[in-house]
Amino acid sequence: MTTLKNKIKTKSFSRQRSLAAWFWLPMIAAVFDAVAIIAATLLAYFLRFYWPLGEYLPPRWHIQLGNYVLFGAVLGVVYLMVSWSYKGYSSRIRVPLEQEVGRILRGSLLAMGMVLAGIFFYREFSYSRLAFMGTLFLMIPALIVARTLFQRVQIWLFHRGVGVQRVALWGSGEVAEKLWHDFLRGKSQGFDFVGTIGPSPIPGMPSLGEIPMLRSLIFEHELDLLVMAPPAGEENQMSEIVKATEGLPVELLYVPSAIDISPSRIRVTEVGGKPLLRLKTLPMAGWRYVAKRIIDFAFSAVFLLVFSPLFGLLALAVYLDTGKPIFYKQKRVGMDGREFDVVKFRTMKVDAEAKSGPVWAKKGDPRVTRSGGFLRRWSLDELPQIWSVFVGHMSLVGPRPERPHFVEEFSQHIPQYLDRHRVKSGLTGWAQVNGLRGSDSTIEERTAYDLYYIENWSLWLDFRILLRTVATVIGGRGAM
Repeated sequence: MTTLKNKIKTKSFSRQRSLAAWFWLPMIAAVFDAVAIIAATLLAYFLRFYWPLGEYLPPRWHIQLGNYVLFGAVLGVVYLMVSWSYKGYSSRIRVPLEQEVGRILRGSLLAMGMVLAGIFFYREFSYSRLAFMGTLFLMIPALIVARTLFQRVQIWLFHRGVGVQRVALWGSGEVAEKLWHDFLRGKSQGFDFVGTIGPSPIPGMPSLGEIPMLRSLIFEHELDLLVMAPPAGEENQMSEIVKATEGLPVELLYVPSAIDISPSRIRVTEVGGKPLLRLKTLPMAGWRYVAKRIIDFAFSAVFLLVFSPLFGLLALAVYLDTGKPIFYKQKRVGMDGREFDVVKFRTMKVDAEAKSGPVWAKKGDPRVTRSGGFLRRWSLDELPQIWSVFVGHMSLVGPRPERPHFVEEFSQHIPQYLDRHRVKSGLTGWAQVNGLRGSDSTIEERTAYDLYYIENWSLWLDFRILLRTVATVIGGRGAM
């Protein structure tokens, strides 16, 4: 039996090993952000008082650099406090940069507003409003660059074992298997998968020991995180695990067996003081849904107006290559299961499915025409669907619409497939920007990503998907 002295010694070592994750990584991130804000303030100061604005709008008072340095320092401190309140420095894992951009925007605007409100009462020095505006516009890209550099440092440290969380998994079934693969790929996000507690459900997955040995296993393998994904009927063993981890510096994560039924994001609510797990919610409602429709309408209207010459050139290319018809119309299933006509530039030979029936196109498909190959590579064949966005049949972002034949087929064997129709279909979606497109992926994978988008939808998520879509299309891989 391990003595109390040895346990305390082991716990102390574990805490020292985690010090990099709990203290130094957040501290490095905060230093990067503070330096970025002060640099943005000094650059705005130089641009305002020296070049180029200093030559055309010379200051009418004596310039005091120290006051602007003080302003940048105060702004940096306030931003760090605001960002900390948004939990910007509390995560031990690497957060995708597109998620960081939203926090940076909110933090910058709120911090600048708070500092300007305080300066309003400071009468001993008159600050330049142009310098304030310049600081705000410069600090946002400066913070994005700072966070990018920090993430490179973070990945470098993770690959050397600094700040990495050692993870063990208890569970079995498909959910446990998927978690195992995710953690194995998660080194750059700060995870180091050690093994499983209990029998290993997957060949090659090392078993550390049984549940009764858990307390000693945590010390022996210096575990930081234990993920519990029990199959239905084995949840009663969780109390034994919770009991075994009492007083130990290890985090517990629980993946309910209900996740097999609902892959949606599970939310916790409370009724009468008791926690309830909300497995399904209304994905889009209220002012955010109205804002989404306004954005769809405005963008599609401007796009149709500005790029009408491009539509003409593409139509001419299709006509010169294969003649009429130029467009291809097809029935698709959209929101609430309603069918609508989707229109594309024709990329295949006429009557391409006359013999085969409804089938998906594959790479190197002989039915694809010469002009069609070019249009498909750059996703230009999808452009006429902008009209469907304009009239309200589709949205810019959402699950890709499928043909009625395939909807009927997939809904028979893929759980929750029909939940994709709780929102409008989109030109691009979460599955597409994650590389799941056409024959390159399974319908089960794309459905899982579509359901994730629906349950986690926000205007900011739409913006992230659109940014990644542009990057993907420019890279020649297509995302629509």
